[in-house]
Amino acid sequence: FTESWQQGQSGNQILDTALTRARAAGIPNPRIYSHSLSHYLHEPGPLMGLPWEQENCPGRGDVVMHYNTVYTVELSVTVPVPEWGGQAVRLMLEQDAAYTEDGAVYMDGRQTAFHLV
Repeated sequence: FTESWQQGQSGNQILDTALTRARAAGIPNPRIYSHSLSHYLHEPGPLMGLPWEQENCPGRGDVVMHYNTVYTVELSVTVPVPEWGGQAVRLMLEQDAAYTEDGAVYMDGRQTAFHLV
């Protein structure tokens, strides 16, 4: 998803690019709902999807991305689990990353493994 972040592109453009790439890679039912962060959680800046809106978010989705800003990276997929009779299960991820001229920098490192509870 963060590879789709581009200076000057709107949240809606980034959402479309990222979802197109995810589907082409065979990721099942990808969902993106990311937003800018700062001192008070949701700050002015581009909105990249909502849990219930995965195509176009008028208003904040039209805001463009700039360097040296911070975002929450919220993603999910929904997959059937054969061992549970095919029941659909949503797997979610939320991490924070800064967008710099060098690309995305995860604030506490990028998650690369599952955390089972």
